Amino acid sequence: MTETPSAGGGVHEYLAVQAAALVALREPVMEREPDAVHRMRVATRRLRSVLSTYGALYAQVPFKRRRLRWLADELGQVRDLEVLRMRFAKRLGDERPDWFTELEAKEQAAYAPLAAACARERTVKLLAAVEAMAAYPDFAPAAARPADEVLGPIVERARLEMTQAVESIADAEDQDAARHRARNAAKRNRYTAEAALVLGETAEAVAAEAKKLQNRYGRCQDDAVAIAYLEAHAPDSPLLDDERRRHAKHIARAAAALEPV
Repeated sequence: MTETPSAGGGVHEYLAVQAAALVALREPVMEREPDAVHRMRVATRRLRSVLSTYGALYAQVPFKRRRLRWLADELGQVRDLEVLRMRFAKRLGDERPDWFTELEAKEQAAYAPLAAACARERTVKLLAAVEAMAAYPDFAPAAARPADEVLGPIVERARLEMTQAVESIADAEDQDAARHRARNAAKRNRYTAEAALVLGETAEAVAAEAKKLQNRYGRCQDDAVAIAYLEAHAPDSPLLDDERRRHAKHIARAAAALEPV
């Protein structure tokens, strides 16, 4: 007879993977290794999300979730500029206008405060606490209950929140902001379902759908950020019209994907 998985077992396995990535990526981030900032930021967000969603499975968490938010924000100072720089570099080809050179300089300058943040005692203590929690979890009684009883309703609630966020776009006064909220809801739903993959195909399907929505609205949000940057720093650049066209196309595709077949 197959033993029923516990709620805490599957979730903690996911948490431990994110904790290991977070700890391992500190040095690569400080050394400015390619993609390290992005991966550490994702691990930070996933860890924060799983603690927000499944925190009741633990009797004690040896650090404050707001510390993870602080770290994600520090990483974001570099990552947001990195995303813009890579996006515009691809569009510009060999051309390097002054505004782009200034963007590159901003990105490089942002690494110094990030490295300082990673070196702070606050960060060292946070990562030590994260590592300790992964190695020696202090579970609450709920963690021993069957996974389908505990995790299933949480995954379904996150899915409904995502669906509501998507449905609210049509009537929103600021649709860019509404699409961004829908993207964030999809991201939360994805992380919630991924941490509950012990549930099997049901959670896998929810995570896959959430990932599609996250990517769909992520393209729209990336467009909006790029447009705002160009409007502020390069209003005469031919890239601006191109970005606006891309934004309109991505919005249309996102809307079409929601239409019934």
